[in-house]
Amino acid sequence: MLTRDEFFKSGEIVNLSELAVYDELKSFIDKKEVEFCQCDKCLFDIVCVVLNSIPSLYSSSLVDRNYPNSEFKAEYGQLKSLAAVEIPKAIIQIKDKLHH
Repeated sequence: MLTRDEFFKSGEIVNLSELAVYDELKSFIDKKEVEFCQCDKCLFDIVCVVLNSIPSLYSSSLVDRNYPNSEFKAEYGQLKSLAAVEIPKAIIQIKDKLHH
């Protein structure tokens, strides 16, 4: 069996919630509607807060990720919607408690 690090670095197990949050955060930043610190530390903190607020969606199949069925697409779309709602809340929370 692979070591723990090899096992998880293989790229076979992916938390699609991370991708949804990243995509929605990038979209939010591109809109430039709200001013907030966008240093790596603050962005990492925002992502952590959002990821703790939404469910995880793990996939171990590259085929499922590249050719998702309608149920999988709907679940991923719901995650993106949840992330879009949680991002502004996380920004406010992080703005109030900057770590730098």
